[in-house]
Amino acid sequence: MNVAVPDPLQAAIDAELAGAAPGALASAAAALIEHYAHERPSAVTDDSWHAAYLAIRLPATYAAVVAALARVPDARLSTIGSLLDLGAGPGTATWAALRHCDAVTTATLVDRHPTLLAIAGRLAAGAAAGRSVTMTPQVADIGLARDWSSADLVLAAYALAELAPAARAALIASAWQATTQLLVLVEPGTSAGFSHIHEARRALLAAGAHLVAPCPHHGPCPIHEGERTDDWCHFSVRVPRTRRHRQLKGGTLGYEDEKFAYLVASRVGVPAAASGRILRHPRVEKGRIALTLCTAEGVAREVVTRRDADAWRTARKVEWGDAWGIARAPDEP
Repeated sequence: MNVAVPDPLQAAIDAELAGAAPGALASAAAALIEHYAHERPSAVTDDSWHAAYLAIRLPATYAAVVAALARVPDARLSTIGSLLDLGAGPGTATWAALRHCDAVTTATLVDRHPTLLAIAGRLAAGAAAGRSVTMTPQVADIGLARDWSSADLVLAAYALAELAPAARAALIASAWQATTQLLVLVEPGTSAGFSHIHEARRALLAAGAHLVAPCPHHGPCPIHEGERTDDWCHFSVRVPRTRRHRQLKGGTLGYEDEKFAYLVASRVGVPAAASGRILRHPRVEKGRIALTLCTAEGVAREVVTRRDADAWRTARKVEWGDAWGIARAPDEP
């Protein structure tokens, strides 16, 4: 999947970056890359750091949230009228949700940094693309606050990694309490990021949540709780790079691949789902396509050959992260 920041939002980002000093921006970008590489809690919060985030991290986080929401049935997203974005920063997850949720009229953006929320306000015109959405900024530390206004869709993107274990557990509980329809969590596609998602999965199932994606079942995670504990569940989205993005990251390619882990939980039972989720890039060989799947029975490998014409046509089109298999009734938690 390829996901680019929409032109109106990119224009608003470029306007925001117009006054950034090149040297300070480059230094902040290097620090930010180091921060994400080692998954350290954020400590740098000056204007140069904020500008670096807009230039090199907003596009990747935006793409990851768009990709996660793409796995949710359109019928579920079409009923979303309100958003709550916890750890919103400059509104990255909110802008991604607006791409999918056409009925949204209100959005509450929560962050402990007023400067980031102010940036979100300035980006709003480009991000909302002419839609009438009431944006409400709320200055609060999501690691400390516990009471949020309810919303149809609650989002927390790349936020759990910033918190201590007790604060993570409390945020998951309070986010679920605020959710009236869907809760979406997105984290880096690393072993640690997946561990945070798995922790949330267990807590939400215990609270009675129904899983929409990526899990095709409500049973034990076959990766984290099975024999393959050296592996982790994650997915990938391709992000086009702007010229500034390439320069700041010292890259030559016109794109980068953002790895992410995610979870979508619902207040109501999900409709019939596929029996598996594709966990790796399909392996295309002569006359056959090999798929690695997450299933209720564990991690499985399925090989599709040309002899099964219908399955072959489908397998040629699927990607890493897609659902696979025959629809069935959902498991109960």
